[in-house]
Formats: sequence, C-alpha cells, structure tokens
Amino acid sequence: MSKLDIVDFHTHFLPEGWEVYRAPGRPLDPLWARIGTKISDLDALIADSDAAGISRRVIGVALSMVAAPDADLGVVSRRLNDDLAATVARRPDRLFALATVDAFGGEAAAAEARRAIVELNLSGLFLDSAKGDRLIDAPEARPVLRVAAELGVPVFLHPINPEPLSTQLSGLGRLGTRLSRGTINAAAAISLVTSGVFEELPELRVVITALGVSALALTGPFGELPSIFVDAPAGKRRHLYIDIMPSEARFIRFVTSLVGADHVLTGSDWPILGHDPTQDGLAAAFRAAGLSEHEAELIASQNALELLKGHRRDRDRLIA
Repeated sequence: MSKLDIVDFHTHFLPEGWEVYRAPGRPLDPLWARIGTKISDLDALIADSDAAGISRRVIGVALSMVAAPDADLGVVSRRLNDDLAATVARRPDRLFALATVDAFGGEAAAAEARRAIVELNLSGLFLDSAKGDRLIDAPEARPVLRVAAELGVPVFLHPINPEPLSTQLSGLGRLGTRLSRGTINAAAAISLVTSGVFEELPELRVVITALGVSALALTGPFGELPSIFVDAPAGKRRHLYIDIMPSEARFIRFVTSLVGADHVLTGSDWPILGHDPTQDGLAAAFRAAGLSEHEAELIASQNALELLKGHRRDRDRLIA
C-alpha cells in the first residue's frame, strides 16, 4: 500500500486565550488535567501531526467545553469562530476549522453559522448532538442545519453527556462515559432519518463519531434506517458519515461493512484519546481489514476532502 495522505477529521483545539470551562470551586477532571495546555498548543498539534504522518487536521470546539451553562452562547460562538479563523490563518497548509454555533439557537445561530462560513471561510459546523431533552431534529435546530445544506458544508455532530444516562452508567468509569455519549450521538443521527430532516434537506451531510456506531448498528438487523446503510438504493445513501477512532482493523471492517468505505473518515479525538492514526499503523489496519488501496485512500483523506471542499463551487455560487 502506497503512502497515505491522512486527513484527521476529529481534532479538538482551543485557540489562544481560551481555556476548558470548569464550574467554580470544582477541581479539573483528571482527563483534562492530563491534557493540560496541549489542547491549545498549536506547535504541539503540528509536531504530533508530523510524527504521525498526518497532513491536515480538522479542528473543532464544543460549546460545552468552553462556555458556562449561563453564558450568552451567541457571543461565545462569535468570538470563538473569529479565533478559529485566526488559528487556521496561522497554518492554512495544515488546518481546516469547523465553526461552533449553538445548534438549538434558531435563526440567530443560523446567522452566525452563515457568517462563519461565508465571511470567515470556515469549512463546516461543529454542533452538539442534543440539548436537554431535545435531539438535533428539533425544530429550533432546523435553521442551522438549513444553512449547512444550502452552503454545502458538513455538520459534525459531537456527543454530549446526556442525563440521566451518564449518571446511571457512571459506575462503569470511562466505558460508561463512552456508552452514554455514543448512545446520544447515534440517537441524534437516527432522529434525522426518522423525522424526515434528511428528506427535507437532501444536501445535508452529517458526520458522527465512532462512539455512536454500536447503537446505530442495532437498527440494521431489525430492518430499520435502510437509507443510511451500504446496501441502500443508489442516490439514497448520501447523508451520514462515521469517523474511525481508534483505527483498529476489526472496527474498520465493521464500520465499512455498515455504511461503506466511501462514508468513513479518519479521526483521532486529539488530544483526548492520546494517540494518533500513524502512517504505518493505519496502513496495517487497512490491510488487516481487507480494504483495497482505493478504499484505504477514501477513508484516509478523500472522503474528508470531498466533504470539506467538494461542494465549495455550489457554496460560492450561492454567495455570489
């Protein structure tokens, strides 16, 4: 297998001057204490990318990572998106950035999404999967999704810690956290299918994380959600993408069998998981998963680049 061009679609990065939010009087979670300042160190991000052989990263920030519960999310989003654009401007050869907006912020959030894409040239939207008892198919989230579909940019649906499920599974430690976050991530994707959002917005492209695969896969054996799986009729299987992190052969084989190699992206969750998909490791995993060289190239970078840039011509036409 020839050298891979790797685009990491799932990277967390805080621009200069931003910190991980923690409630007053509460100690920093051990996970975030381990991550420390690395999440805001651009030199560390580039160095890790070079060591792994990753050519480009797609950076994004969850609002809940930086904003207090009572914060004005519109103000936070606007300042954050300005700073994300400035970060990309420092290394445009290595970075893309997704704009952060309040997915459930209605028309005001949609206006910020449009500004971030049109004026700041950010490459997509980074949205929470849910908020309280609402999933991403809620009517108040529709304006933001409509902007993404109209401008031809991807939406990355990121997990949250849903309650009461997170508390119920807390005794399982980190596995419980992954299970609860994966469940809400899959539920968000499923809601877009069952509520008709994908039919209403046929150009909408949504990416979910690897955490959501287990819950999503349960729908297949029961004959539900056929439009997002690999055996869907031509022209129907176009909306949903899944990242792979970690890049492990059995998981890659399973995900590609579920949605097809042309709907799988490489991700790392940097610096949270603490490892990157390396040239040798990813190539070995692709071989062990039985992928062809073309399928490997799709997952390593081509699918991500198509999502990030493939519809730019349509977007530029609409802007003009």
